[in-house]
Amino acid sequence: MIALVSPKDPRLKTAPGEPLLLGMIQGLAKTAGPGLSREVWLVLSPEGTPAGAICRTEAGLWATAGEAADLSEAAAFLAALGDLPGMADKRLAPLLPGRWERRPVLEYRGPQPEEPVLCAPSCMALADCSAAAGAIPQQDRDALYAELHLRIRRGAAQVVLVPDDRGEPAAGAASLLGETEAVIGFLACRRDRQGRGYGTAALMAAVWAALEQGKRPLLACREGLASFYTSWGFVPAGAVWERGDDVTNRTGR
Repeated sequence: MIALVSPKDPRLKTAPGEPLLLGMIQGLAKTAGPGLSREVWLVLSPEGTPAGAICRTEAGLWATAGEAADLSEAAAFLAALGDLPGMADKRLAPLLPGRWERRPVLEYRGPQPEEPVLCAPSCMALADCSAAAGAIPQQDRDALYAELHLRIRRGAAQVVLVPDDRGEPAAGAASLLGETEAVIGFLACRRDRQGRGYGTAALMAAVWAALEQGKRPLLACREGLASFYTSWGFVPAGAVWERGDDVTNRTGR
């Protein structure tokens, strides 16, 4: 059974599934509100207990299911929602239409990072960094700013910005906050500041900020980037599958 639920439904906190996806769904649920096309569903077992979770926003779709879920029912429901960009776990992705690509999930297990020197958090500055890095087209900057601003305003995310030698934002990241996970994404360093360690500093600042909140730092990345993250204290923690053009969270870019 698939049930549309309030984004504040307490069962979302305990739903089983892939941890990174659950963290994203729990974080995105906080951004739902009047005038926004953001919905959350629980996948329920035959006994009526939570067996997974699904979230749809204007930009994408996220889904994960536990062992007790009826996978065929969940897959049929997701297919009916349309061919949106999205992320799904290893149980659901093979049952869904479209081309899905594997993204390794990594968890930070390294030493406690030192407290970083940071710029004041600014959604527009991170959107500017993302555009200046080529992570998004320039015309998407305002849309990214609006999404980040919404997440921050609803307590669903945190932004970190690392300054250059002039005190201007050189790189940054934003983490989506679930109940116990912080999913690091939107990692970007301005092209004219690349090669100087600012991007790595932004990554470690995001890790530090997550740990300060008692959250488990996670990210998903392309296969070829996993070795970079493992060199900085991350370890393999599973995988998710992604369909579309990376608009879902741009994690680990």
